[in-house]
Amino acid sequence: MKPERLALKRAFADTIKGVGGLEAAAEFCRVGKSVLGDAQNPNCPDRWPPLDVIADLEPLARDRDGWPHVTRALCREMGGSFVPHPAGVAAGGDLMLRAGELVKEASDVVTSLARALADKKFDTKERREVRAEINQLVELAVGMAALVDASGEQN
Repeated sequence: MKPERLALKRAFADTIKGVGGLEAAAEFCRVGKSVLGDAQNPNCPDRWPPLDVIADLEPLARDRDGWPHVTRALCREMGGSFVPHPAGVAAGGDLMLRAGELVKEASDVVTSLARALADKKFDTKERREVRAEINQLVELAVGMAALVDASGEQN
């Protein structure tokens, strides 16, 4: 199985974990535990979760790091990144606050990367940690862009 496909299997497994496991997930979608288990199992390369099942389960896994897991994995496979729209867009007064948050998050990215590369190795866990910091930075930047757009609409 190609690494991209393994990433999709892992992403679906993370979604299942985020919902509370196979039994819990089966209660929230139209398929049972065995179908869900096969869909996350790398040893079942021909078994995949139906799209509606992903749509049912991903919102329920919101509290698990990396959410939305399958959506992010698909975006990466397509050469992109998932960036959620900000929940609420405030007035222009929040621009400086957001700018400060953006600078702090950029610093977190650099710090995380420096820490990861300090031993001249960049393992899978470190890459995931750095990527998580980058994702947070991108999300903040998108939120700030929405604030900028909203402040222009008010004038």
